[in-house]
Amino acid sequence: MLSSPFSPWRSILSPQVALDLTNVHLENARKAKGSELALTYCNEAQKTLARIRTSVRKALVSSVSVEDRAIRNEIASTYFELGELLENLKHRDKPQTCYKNSEKWG
Repeated sequence: MLSSPFSPWRSILSPQVALDLTNVHLENARKAKGSELALTYCNEAQKTLARIRTSVRKALVSSVSVEDRAIRNEIASTYFELGELLENLKHRDKPQTCYKNSEKWG
């Protein structure tokens, strides 16, 4: 079997890697020609953020370190941006979920 440089879609990602990959998806969604393609990129962004392990989320949310707070704020901002993008694409339910996740992280 050939090895792949890419992680399986269900693997756990570090917060920074998840943010970097999510930002790529969001940038592609902004540049997409057509709402269907943009929504596809938005869905990939949501899936990527969900790959941050629950234990890592809990540690980041309860941490008081400056570095952890910065990552937490960046994740919250990313969720908010994703919600705005979905709202602009006239998607009904997902923007609210993103805004709630933004509040949880921020």
